[in-house]
Amino acid sequence: MDFQEAREVLNQFDWSAAIDVLLIAAAIFAAFRLLSRTRAITLLRGAVGLILVLVILGLALDLTAVNWILQNGLVALIVGAAVIFQPEIRRGLDLLGRTGIQDLLAHDPTDDTIDAVAEAATRMARERHGALIVFERETGLQDVVETGVPVDARISAELIEGIFFPNSPLHDMATVVRGARVVAASCELPLADEVRGNVRRLGTRHRAAAGITEQTDALSVVVSEETGEVSICQGGRLERVPRGVMLAQELHRRMARNTDGDHQDHAGLERVTNE
Repeated sequence: MDFQEAREVLNQFDWSAAIDVLLIAAAIFAAFRLLSRTRAITLLRGAVGLILVLVILGLALDLTAVNWILQNGLVALIVGAAVIFQPEIRRGLDLLGRTGIQDLLAHDPTDDTIDAVAEAATRMARERHGALIVFERETGLQDVVETGVPVDARISAELIEGIFFPNSPLHDMATVVRGARVVAASCELPLADEVRGNVRRLGTRHRAAAGITEQTDALSVVVSEETGEVSICQGGRLERVPRGVMLAQELHRRMARNTDGDHQDHAGLERVTNE
């Protein structure tokens, strides 16, 4: 396309074309946001990246076969994507019908959410009430949420303490936090075979905390029922954190988007060496 052709295309761009482009862009954005609630987004990113590489190579090297497949395989790709992502599409449409726009866009925990979790963990540690709280971040945990009991309540320290009170119906397994809400409790998490940090002895709760953070970018907070100690797990690494203000500060620091908490050791933190 030369300059003259580009100018003719721009001259045909009116307000109806702008609305058309905005609607398509909004649909694509909504689809990505819905899929971001599940771990299937990583598969989609890989597929899109592979297609972009093939397009660039096909155009740069004039690869006849690759260009022909890309030009004539669009319908097959759309049908294949619909089949592969059928569960995620169904969940996304259901989520769209049950939540508002603010809940759909909200993803990261708020400051009040982090403070509520830190306060609840500190109280439960004093009472030696075991707990496992998972913060959903960029990688969605909808498949984990669906293994538990829906809660969908605004988070508070009292709510978390009630969930993990000994012998309560929901105290076992994990509670998932999304944005400013507790979305589900008693959720099943994958168990880690090995936990980084030279950990010798672990309970099931700590292995579950490590397992989910190995597979996603989630961050989990664990309260040991035996020792009353609080640990943070990120990237499969467990670190003991002092209760109270230090715990809240560490959670705030790790939740910052520009923080790489997976590969650093910090003053005031002690690796977990036993349960």
